[in-house]
Amino acid sequence: MTFMNKYLLVVDDNSINVELLLDLLDDQGFDNVHGLSDPRLVLAHCQAALPDLILLDIRMPYLDGYGVMEQLQSTFAEHTPPVIVLTAQIDDETRHRALSMGVRDFLTKPFKHDEVLQRIRNTLSVEHRYQVRDKQAETLEQMVAKRTEELDRQSRTDPITQLPNRRALTQYLADAARQGRPTGLLFIALDHLDDVVRLHGYGIADQLMVHISHRLDDQLEASSTLGLWGGSELLVITPTAELSELRQLASRLLSCFEHDQTLGDLLLPLNARIGISWSQGHFKTERLVHMAALALPQSGSLRLQSYNETLENHQRHRLHLQQAIRGATQRGEMSLAFQPKLSLETQRVIGAEALLRWHHPELGHVSPGDFIPLAEASGDILSIGEWVLEEAMRYIADWRAKGLLDDNFHIAVNVAARQLARKDFAENLLARLAKHGIPERFFALEVTESGLLSDMHNARIQLAQLAEVNIAVAIDDFGTGHSSLAYVKTLPFSTLKIDRAFVMDIEKDPIDRHLALTITQLAHAVGCDVVAEGIETAAQADYLRSIGCEAAQGYYYARPLPADEFYHWCREWTPHSHLTLATESVNGA
Repeated sequence: MTFMNKYLLVVDDNSINVELLLDLLDDQGFDNVHGLSDPRLVLAHCQAALPDLILLDIRMPYLDGYGVMEQLQSTFAEHTPPVIVLTAQIDDETRHRALSMGVRDFLTKPFKHDEVLQRIRNTLSVEHRYQVRDKQAETLEQMVAKRTEELDRQSRTDPITQLPNRRALTQYLADAARQGRPTGLLFIALDHLDDVVRLHGYGIADQLMVHISHRLDDQLEASSTLGLWGGSELLVITPTAELSELRQLASRLLSCFEHDQTLGDLLLPLNARIGISWSQGHFKTERLVHMAALALPQSGSLRLQSYNETLENHQRHRLHLQQAIRGATQRGEMSLAFQPKLSLETQRVIGAEALLRWHHPELGHVSPGDFIPLAEASGDILSIGEWVLEEAMRYIADWRAKGLLDDNFHIAVNVAARQLARKDFAENLLARLAKHGIPERFFALEVTESGLLSDMHNARIQLAQLAEVNIAVAIDDFGTGHSSLAYVKTLPFSTLKIDRAFVMDIEKDPIDRHLALTITQLAHAVGCDVVAEGIETAAQADYLRSIGCEAAQGYYYARPLPADEFYHWCREWTPHSHLTLATESVNGA
């Protein structure tokens, strides 16, 4: 290793010593050396060109060697050149003070040439190793910094779409919130992506996400940010908080979904819904996202909606209901009401439908249309359904003992889809009837079309077991869901119930009269009887009787009654006087 090109600076107030050392170094091949006799010039000289090594006298006029080193260390800090002290004598005080200031070595006067050269080479060698080490450390530090930066980028980027992920989006929003910038948010929920996964696999679904993200990004200004919030949820952050502009932007984005997405040879259906929120200044990040998520349209043809307090109040009410419904049966908040079913021909009471009622101590009466879908979604419907079955059977047993029920009288209980989906539903139901000593003819089930279709195979198995012991099964709300002649033909049910939607306008609407007639004829064709719901007038009852509908229930006869009232109503029931509609109305032509 050669150090001949290293820059050496000799500083000594004695110009003879300077010349001596310069000659010595020159003779040994050092071709980049310089000498100074005035210590006051050292700092400026080093600022112009920093030496690799300084040979520095300690005792000099105007500014001693310690002062020179203090100037250098103050100016260059860790980049201060290494120093070898030149001195005529090295006492302990000089040695200790010089070493404490970082001096590398000492050269005593008069100079011994071999010793001078060896100490210079040693110092330069050590300094070279320091420089190599520092360079390696700097290179490693740069590599680590670059790798850290890349890892940070990856931690903020979705690996499939290369869009900013939730972490990055949260940071963008946090920066905007801290600076109080106007901010708009579009929460985009993609629909039918799961269908693509099931039909084509995750690879195609990933390609579709890349494809649609590019299309959406093309609709955005450079100042807006598109990112992936969840598996099928995207977020757009904009620097505008004007609702009209946000709605226009959302409409442009929705235009990307007007047609199926072309991916190679595939045409893939993909829809989207967008919720909008905004803030004119400082905001809470989580709150702004929550507001946009609340604004997401949930169903129907609505695809775009902006946040408002009414939406949130509705959601909070739903959440309150969902929390309150858990344990409601144990707290005694739920009860059964019974709506009588009557024979349209004889007007005798032939049964009743057990209907669930909930009275909350704070919320008051809660509509079944509000709480039953929530209970089905949360799974609480299973425990509630068990309670309904047990409560209905308790009343059946009690009324049998009191002689209210004869062989033509039954109590029908509604069964949710999640109950019917249980593999042991029929087995447990029959065991429960046996425990209460109730013959099967006194008990009936009502199931909705959606409940049947959620798991048609298992529904068929469960209902077949019940049909074997002559438990009547009715399809409730027929014609309002996904009506299918396939299950009408193949499932073992005994009754079709005409929904009140087809009954309420039956007196004045010929279409409703034809629909009621068609449903009745269909039921009879497959060996079933018909029950019409929602009867409110004598004319409705008489028309339904005329087309062969066997039974009816509705406010014309009685509203749903608490158990005790129902019992007394049955005891006191007196048939209405019989009404007959005009021929043209009956025929419905």
